[in-house]
Amino acid sequence: MNDEQKRRMFYLLAAVIFAATAFGNQHFKRLLIYKRNKKILRMQITELEKENAALKKQLEMFEQNPKEAYYKIAREEFGMIEPGEIKYRFIE
Repeated sequence: MNDEQKRRMFYLLAAVIFAATAFGNQHFKRLLIYKRNKKILRMQITELEKENAALKKQLEMFEQNPKEAYYKIAREEFGMIEPGEIKYRFIE
């Protein structure tokens, strides 16, 4: 190989490496974004499944004993108390 052929080969190789780096990198970045989004979505699904299970449990409680269910929600979620009781609230 003479010097002219070596120079052409070098430029061709440099162009191929540049093209692979410039255009191939976009797909790699997109793949990383998809993997990150997949992880986030799986975490959201897990949280929603937990919430769904809690709501199913609450629904079963309403179906089996509605009076007790209302009583429990009134005390836990709305802070209602029975006459004569004293409510303590702790601030962290």
